[in-house]
Amino acid sequence: MQTITAKVETKLKKRPVASAQLQPGEFLVVMAGKAYGIDAAAPAGNNHTKVSLAANSGTFFAFNDHWDGLDEGRELIAKTKAEVIFGNLIDDSKLQDLNACLNRYQINTAARIRHFLAQVAQESGGLQWFQELASGSAYEGDLGLGNTEPGDGPRFKGAGAIQLTGRANYQHFANFIGDPSVMQGVAYVAVTYPFTSAGFWWYDNKLNAFVDQGATCREVSARVNGRDPANGLDERQAYYDKACQVIV
Repeated sequence: MQTITAKVETKLKKRPVASAQLQPGEFLVVMAGKAYGIDAAAPAGNNHTKVSLAANSGTFFAFNDHWDGLDEGRELIAKTKAEVIFGNLIDDSKLQDLNACLNRYQINTAARIRHFLAQVAQESGGLQWFQELASGSAYEGDLGLGNTEPGDGPRFKGAGAIQLTGRANYQHFANFIGDPSVMQGVAYVAVTYPFTSAGFWWYDNKLNAFVDQGATCREVSARVNGRDPANGLDERQAYYDKACQVIV
């Protein structure tokens, strides 16, 4: 469980606004040094992070500069830049998950972000698809994917921007982030963790280190797609070139 600690006397707020804009009852005063366990954190704009306190103690907004432990609240990619790269609008919930993903998996240098965004852009068709289009029946009974129960193929078909597939991989992801609801299946992951699930694959396969070694877009694409040249390599390269122009 993640912990955040107040660096100064501050507030946990019901809205991500300046303290002067809050009404009585819209905040909790927190003394310096007070620590809270949190179950989730996501960027909320205006230099605030939306935090869900542990033990179902409520959801609040915390001003980033006043707290230690809010790394997942940093905005590493702005909405306008993301939309230029993806070539489509991105809604706030997906943008929050994208930034949480970049922070959680330390995709936090220009090179890492460029390569990651290029791959998820191509894999999702520029934010069009976060669920595999096929039914998933082809995975039914695939023991290599851990699909041991009836219905596992469709339930655990590809989800997220880099498609997480199979009961075993879903369980691995659920264990890593501490969310058993992942095992509800494809719809839950696609909506709740469209990028975080992709970042998990990226992290698990040590793509940050590969990028740091100077890997090219073609080389990263081959790792992601499993073949060289990768399917859609020209599109991946085009997204990468755009990301290089936007992220400097």
